[in-house]
Amino acid sequence: MKTLPSYKQIWQIAWPLMIGLIAENIVGVIDTMFLGHVGELELAASAMAGAFYIMLFCVGMGFGVGTQILISRRNGEQNYKPIGAILENSLYFVWLISAITVIFVFAFAEPVLSFIISSEAITEAALRFLNIRVFTLFFSLGCVMMRSFFVGIQFTKYIGIGAFVIAGTNLVLDYIMIFGKFGFPEMGLEGAALASVLAEVAGLIYFVIIIIRKVDLKKYDLFRFKKPQLEITRSTFNLSVYTMLQNLISLISWLLFFVIIEKTGERNLAVINIVRSFYILIITPVWAYNSTVSTLVSNAIGAGQRRYMFQIIRRVTLFGIGTTLLIFALTICFPISIMKLYTADVSLIEIGLNGLYIVAFANVIYGFTGIAFSAVSATGNTKIAMFIETFAVVIYVFVAYFLTEKFAENISMVWFTEVTYYVLLGLGSMLYLSTNHWKKKKI
Repeated sequence: MKTLPSYKQIWQIAWPLMIGLIAENIVGVIDTMFLGHVGELELAASAMAGAFYIMLFCVGMGFGVGTQILISRRNGEQNYKPIGAILENSLYFVWLISAITVIFVFAFAEPVLSFIISSEAITEAALRFLNIRVFTLFFSLGCVMMRSFFVGIQFTKYIGIGAFVIAGTNLVLDYIMIFGKFGFPEMGLEGAALASVLAEVAGLIYFVIIIIRKVDLKKYDLFRFKKPQLEITRSTFNLSVYTMLQNLISLISWLLFFVIIEKTGERNLAVINIVRSFYILIITPVWAYNSTVSTLVSNAIGAGQRRYMFQIIRRVTLFGIGTTLLIFALTICFPISIMKLYTADVSLIEIGLNGLYIVAFANVIYGFTGIAFSAVSATGNTKIAMFIETFAVVIYVFVAYFLTEKFAENISMVWFTEVTYYVLLGLGSMLYLSTNHWKKKKI
């Protein structure tokens, strides 16, 4: 990278990521929509099991962030040969983590969920869902590593298509397996979990085919699949470990959020799960911009162009704020139509409306602060990013508990915790970036 990326170049990287993330997160949205028409118990159980699964998944995803930053840096340096080994050793590592996680779930998930969930019915249903869904890790984390490679070399055009493969497969299989169509048995909650596993298998196969057909394998020394190189894994792990811990801390707070809500009853948990599903969908454009700023900043530093960092952040932030303001406006205009996608229960719709408004507002704040926070990690100082995250998360949990106690009868108000979290994340990031310490980090 010898020149400052133009708005067009930024958009060319961001939009495939955005489409891809939206399509991929539709998997969870589809599950919630279908299960919302099965029953409140299934909806509540998928919320608890889903939060537990995402906590496990995001630990591995943190390794993907480190992989992306490292690949971006080598790409910026035009040192292409090590990129293949970085990708392959990252795959070895996340598949090992997946195997350990599966063993952990079958050995310890029941006592853990029984301890944190007060309802026996929700615990039993959540375990049925999780014992199938956990096998998704092997394939979903494989897809994460493939996306890290594509983003790192700034070749993102096929990410969106891959995500549509995953979402489309999940949509069809959810309908068939949850409701028992075309001769299949009616599997309900277990059907949603199995459909997710098979959808991620389809996605991983697609990404492998694209790399083989569209990428110069010799240039990046790809798919040699030599024996694991511990030095490469160690370098990636040293960069990723703080991001992995950061994700774990963040997702533990997310799980605690649902645990706190669950204590107020299945109905409140069902409402929160509906709003959560919508929230994850609308936040995905910002995640795309976060990945965009991460790869651009890391590439710029690798090319010796640190002077472009703040200009890159400003340009990507304009996209982030513009997109989230549009989403906020659409949410204000069509809240009931959005809620009816998930449930026909009028009382659930009424309870959830305020939650839609609040998360859409929080998303606007994240459109600025999330990009600044991603730039901190992109400098290579993931340890500082973890400290910022930890501080914000501790406050987040206390605020969530306070708001739940105060507004148990109007549970949607608890979503103001997201506003608090994003403000703290932004303040910490801007404080760090305003110093010159980030310039000294080498990876």
